[in-house]
Amino acid sequence: MWLQTIALRRLSVLVLFLSASLLTAVPARGVNPEPAGLADMRQIKKFVAVEVQTQGTAEKLGISNVELTDVTRVTLLNKIPGIALEGSSGPSPDAAERLNQLGFFTCDVWTVGEQYIAAYHVDCSAGSYTTQKTPGSLWNQAILGYGPKDEVSEAVRKGVRAMVELFATTFSNARGENKGQ
Repeated sequence: MWLQTIALRRLSVLVLFLSASLLTAVPARGVNPEPAGLADMRQIKKFVAVEVQTQGTAEKLGISNVELTDVTRVTLLNKIPGIALEGSSGPSPDAAERLNQLGFFTCDVWTVGEQYIAAYHVDCSAGSYTTQKTPGSLWNQAILGYGPKDEVSEAVRKGVRAMVELFATTFSNARGENKGQ
């Protein structure tokens, strides 16, 4: 019973923290009616950084950042044909491409709890390297959930996959590839 109380306290703190940070992270949009970052997405020729980082109790729950990164890369390649993936460390210093032609897709996965119930937060950002310097211009989506510790690992995998698919749709729409759909 005592362990359940501690787990619920940790869960409550995480939910409170994440709720507060989500409320303060809403990007401001200017007069431009085009969603932020879409114009920059049209310029991307290849992705040079695609990765997922895990924090908290993720490894204890069977959530591997290496596995999630691999799933993210494969899903991105399948959902955005014709766009190459290179490495995962960002643009090389001797790259001939301009920064606005190089894209990134990164996710952070936070988990809390490992006894009975675990909470998770998946936060993904994407765009071109030039949009990183412009507030409110990145594509960003996040999900928050909780469940029995045995089911959280699969829920996080599905969540990351869903984020990649959502980004792929946004990316294709920005490039005008889904006009008939």
